Amino acid sequence: MKSQLMCLALLAFAFSTTAHARLASMNATCPGNLEVHVDDGGPVYINGKEAALKRFNDTYFEARDVALGVTVSIMQKPDGSHDVSYTGKERANGICTVAAQGIAEPAPAAAAKAREKHPVAEKACLQAVAEKTNVAIATLSVIDVLSAEAGIQVTVNVPGADAPWSCTTDAKGKPWNVSYTGSEGAL
Repeated sequence: MKSQLMCLALLAFAFSTTAHARLASMNATCPGNLEVHVDDGGPVYINGKEAALKRFNDTYFEARDVALGVTVSIMQKPDGSHDVSYTGKERANGICTVAAQGIAEPAPAAAAKAREKHPVAEKACLQAVAEKTNVAIATLSVIDVLSAEAGIQVTVNVPGADAPWSCTTDAKGKPWNVSYTGSEGAL
């Protein structure tokens, strides 16, 4: 069991992509006379001074100005708009008003990357996902294929699903893990 969990953890690490979501341009005003400006893709400026930017995931970022003692939290929503809040000295905090914003686009490297081709694994995964979802195989499509020493991961689009399905095969194309990547409450 431990070896399977370790293998899954290694696969998750190996299959993580280098493409990162980018912050879209935006201006916001926060209580306490704080002005926040984001250039498309970063950096972030607080009161005209470039702040240290930390990316937690594709949708959540924090910009920090140590001199001011301020951290601005930026959450990018699925439609590309932002929710912005701040935390300052002496427990100061609040919600910022977003004045103008652009819509984030994927990083150029992500759009240019061609997906790998593993026809045996793709066919086996399409069949496995079709069986698991009771959806006709002809309506399914392969979104992405990634290979690593531990196996081949095939990402499959299922019409009507909120998120894609993930299928992992061995090097010969035999599926050993088929799972939904979204919330199981949406199944």
